[in-house]
Amino acid sequence: MNLETLQSLDKLEINKSRIVATSMLGKKTKPLVLQQLKLDIANAPSSVEVSRIMWQVYLSGSGLGTIGSSWKKHYNNA
Repeated sequence: MNLETLQSLDKLEINKSRIVATSMLGKKTKPLVLQQLKLDIANAPSSVEVSRIMWQVYLSGSGLGTIGSSWKKHYNNA
């Protein structure tokens, strides 16, 4: 995941932010989790929320996610 792109997501227009975020999702992501992430990105009310979702994805993918967090539970139940 490109950190420069990740850092600029919140500054983009909402539709552009959604397109960029969806294209950044990894190929190794489980299909149900990928579907839930795409749905959450599509329903995000602002580009700041899209950026927050993608930072969570980045941190979790890097092994820096919080075990037992509500965010992890949300996607583990997908």
